[in-house]
Parts: sequence; C-alpha cells; structure tokens
Amino acid sequence: MLRQVLSFLLYLYGSLVDLFTVCEEAGKLSAGEINRLEYFGSWYFIAAAAAGPGDPSLEAFTSMDNTRFRIQEDLQPNRLLLTARIRANNGSCMPREWIYLVTEGSTDLQTKGRTDRITELFSCTCPDCIILQETDLKVKRLLLYSRSPQLPEACVEDFKKAASCSRLKEILLLPQTQEYCEFQGNEDVQTSS
Repeated sequence: MLRQVLSFLLYLYGSLVDLFTVCEEAGKLSAGEINRLEYFGSWYFIAAAAAGPGDPSLEAFTSMDNTRFRIQEDLQPNRLLLTARIRANNGSCMPREWIYLVTEGSTDLQTKGRTDRITELFSCTCPDCIILQETDLKVKRLLLYSRSPQLPEACVEDFKKAASCSRLKEILLLPQTQEYCEFQGNEDVQTSS
C-alpha cells in the first residue's frame, strides 16, 4: 500500500513539473521555403529522442556508433538526396540513401516510399544545428543534427528540453567513439525506406 501511495505521489510530482516547465514554441521551418543551399552539405547525427524505454522509435539507432550525412539536390526537381555513412558499433560501415520529396507550400518533407511518414524541420538555439521530427503510425522521434561532430553541452541540453516539451523522455546520444566512415564516389548505396 505504501509503495502505491509513493508511486502515485511521484507520478503527481512529475506531472506538476511537466505542467510548469516553460516550453517555448519550436521554430518550425517550412520545408518548401527553406534556403536549401544553407542546409546542403555534411551533417553529423548527434542524438535521438523518443517517448520512453523500449520505444521502437529508437531501435534503428542503438547499433550505431556514429553517422555522417550529406544533403544535396536530387537530379529530379523538388527532391533532396540524403546519403549516409553509418558506423555500426561492430566497426562496419553501412552506406544508406533516402530521397525526400519537397512539396511547394508544404511545411514538411515526405520520404520516398514512406507515404505515412512525415518529417518536420525545426530550428534550434545551437548554431549550425537542426532538429527533425519524424512521425508515422509507429514512430515519433526527434533527431538532432549538427555541422560539427562535437557539440557544447548546452546544445545537448537544449535538445533534451525540446524533447521533453514534445513529451519525449528517452534520449539516445550516439557514442562517437570510432572514426567516421568516408564517402566514396561510386560506392553502392542501399536505399532505405
């Protein structure tokens, strides 16, 4: 009985803290109107956030040590090509590729082959960083990307606060203990959906 009362009081305390935590409205970027040149080039995947332990939204990232992305214009109009070099915890390098569809006037991106997934872009207080929110029937997660592989602790804390304001409590920081995989010009790439 005492355990149930303490559990309830802890839950109530957590709810009150959440209620009174000041959450600034995130700076949502319109995917169809962003300066694409500003976002082209190399990015490092730093962290992900999901609802809680065991959330399938983070499963894809638990075997990663580090990941570097490159964003560029696709050959077809209104498409962005995102190529990744993923260093797995076991040391292997895995190339991946996604195509994002940009619809003029839309605030979000769609992933080719994943019509159920919506990707929203948000600015962040950390310079040279961007936050993506991916949502579909099974997944809701925030992803932090940076131009630099190492961020000041304040930037990571800002990401954690943004995640908390989105009711995402589980944070996964990529270890980044191994060398980053290199991009190769004619490397075979597996398209991910």
